[in-house]
Amino acid sequence: MSKLRLFDGHCDTAYMLWTENQPLLQNTCHVDLVKARAFHAYAQVFAFCSYAGMPDRLPGTQEEYLTVPLRLLREEVEKNSECVAFAATAADITKENAQGKVAALLSIEGPEVIGCDPERLPQLRADGFCMSTLTWNSDNALAGCHSGNRSLTDRGRAFVKAAQENNILIDVSHISESSFWDVVDVTRKPILASHSNCRALCNHTRNLTDDQLRAIADTGGTVGLNLYQPFLGDNADFGTMRAHLERMMTLCGETHVALGGDMDGCDLLPQGFHDLSDYSKFYEYLQNCGYSETLLNCIFYDNLCRLF
Repeated sequence: MSKLRLFDGHCDTAYMLWTENQPLLQNTCHVDLVKARAFHAYAQVFAFCSYAGMPDRLPGTQEEYLTVPLRLLREEVEKNSECVAFAATAADITKENAQGKVAALLSIEGPEVIGCDPERLPQLRADGFCMSTLTWNSDNALAGCHSGNRSLTDRGRAFVKAAQENNILIDVSHISESSFWDVVDVTRKPILASHSNCRALCNHTRNLTDDQLRAIADTGGTVGLNLYQPFLGDNADFGTMRAHLERMMTLCGETHVALGGDMDGCDLLPQGFHDLSDYSKFYEYLQNCGYSETLLNCIFYDNLCRLF
């Protein structure tokens, strides 16, 4: 086991375990507990996506996209309780990692899974959730998604306020630019983009402008590097990933940049990157590029942990 500590802010593995009927311990997905053995400490945010706008994704209701894979993930964590445990705060993460366990955190990617209802956020927090986006890839009752430019609604403003009152981080990945600036206006706590890249380097609506990147850092939040090739650029490789990181650090500062791989939510990863364990190769690559141990610790673990 290396001394590398890893905190990744977004994966869709819970959904893959459900749809592919795979276990958490060892599987053909990007993320599993055996791959996690590559790291001295590992924290992972597991997202539960609404898939709003894709009614044929699976049969059932929007809320079943949360309840069914969440039940299965809880069962898998229980089966492997000697090496993984749920966490919802920095203290939880530190405790579980110190005991040699993976710290598993929960997030919502599209609040349609709770009916876009601010009044359900206290129960969501009680259930261990610590983060929520405002949309996935469709406009909803709260906000506009990245492919359009709808503003934050009154209900969306109430959702942001209620989330922050319940210590649930607001994740601005997936929302429109107009909704983004509305969130910046409303927020009273740090916000994050858990899995978004630099639009100046890859002109995709899921990526963030320079002004957005600065604004997130100004709230005290973080931006997590997304591994999906279409959000990195053509023929993306470790050098492409580094270019996005360096622009983020120039605009946000070194203490506001993190990782959010979007693993098991994307089918095209950068050249040389195949699954979770390859973060160790990227770490070594950055070391060879002259990144200090302190800076690498910030990017790979400390910045996200500090946010919690």
